[in-house]
Amino acid sequence: MKNERIISIDIFRGLTIFIMILGNLSPDWSFTYPTLLHSSWVGINLIDLAFPSFIFIMGVSTVFANSLKYTDWLGKVVKRTFILFVLGLLVNHLPLVFTALFSSDYTFAQADNDFLTYFHPFGVLQRIALVYFFGTIIFQGVSRPWPLFTVSLLLMSISSLGYYLYNPGEPFSEANNISLYIDQHVQGTAHNYMGALYDPEGLYGTINATATMLLGCCGGLMLKSPQEFTMAKKSNNIKSLFSLGIVLILAAWGWSQWEIICKPLWTAPYVLSTAGLAMIMLSLMEGLSHSAFFRFFLHPLKALGRNPIFIYLLSEWGLALLFAIPQNGEPLYLWLYHTHFFSAESPFSSTFAYTLMWDLAFVVLAEIMYWKNIIVKV
Repeated sequence: MKNERIISIDIFRGLTIFIMILGNLSPDWSFTYPTLLHSSWVGINLIDLAFPSFIFIMGVSTVFANSLKYTDWLGKVVKRTFILFVLGLLVNHLPLVFTALFSSDYTFAQADNDFLTYFHPFGVLQRIALVYFFGTIIFQGVSRPWPLFTVSLLLMSISSLGYYLYNPGEPFSEANNISLYIDQHVQGTAHNYMGALYDPEGLYGTINATATMLLGCCGGLMLKSPQEFTMAKKSNNIKSLFSLGIVLILAAWGWSQWEIICKPLWTAPYVLSTAGLAMIMLSLMEGLSHSAFFRFFLHPLKALGRNPIFIYLLSEWGLALLFAIPQNGEPLYLWLYHTHFFSAESPFSSTFAYTLMWDLAFVVLAEIMYWKNIIVKV
């Protein structure tokens, strides 16, 4: 148990990356199934579960991380944080380089100017980096389930209090809230994602995202058991994890009576509901992971879960590259879609089929890497 990879963790992590990629690759948002679109403000769609679930499972993985057992663990954490943040910056800005390479109308000088004008400091990997840094330090100082649970509640309470102190009348107004205020005054509107008023991976939401990771650490500690434990005791751990997931969902409903469930703001009810669902899913996967059929059927997700960040990076950079290459007056990615996949009779299903095809291509790559025992550590 201490030296081998945890099958359920790899499968869960692979599932989250699969859904994240599926949500990013749509060639036409107007013909994308609503459940694969991010909720505009209030509520949760399927795609809204992927990112917090990944951060949750990052917390679970932290419990089993051998690198944190050494005296130089902080140096390793700082190094990985830096690498993740830099990779996130490359995800944000490498498309400018690709466009300059393949477009006769867009020069490197223009790319340099756009980089300085619209420099986007935050994003998915940057949030992962910051959450990993703060969450790991807290975990190393507080390595028991209930103290960690208490700290996560404290972080959520601090975040909620900030909204009410900043705008008591409408704390979660889409046009005026503390998260939006920080995004506009720290990096500025021009440097938010797509130049929007707020950044969905901005600084303030990192508080509650860290709470998500700590809840993952709680789940990992509940799941972890010494190798000599009997299956009966392991079964009790799984039941406890499942039960806590139910409690968190009920707590999310209670908290939502005075705070909205909102993915862009990463509010406390969003943390509780997504972490609760993640605990339930992980407990089910861990319970079924002893079935040979289950392991065979979900092996592609297991393979994907061994190199999640690397595959995610390839999907982002691959998409940017295909959008930069021109073909008959439109990006190659869209040309392939319109020429070979899109159907006016079934626009939603054809769009989904095209997106799924690319997602499955990355699954195949993950399987090849698995059988060749290639693990790219990020």
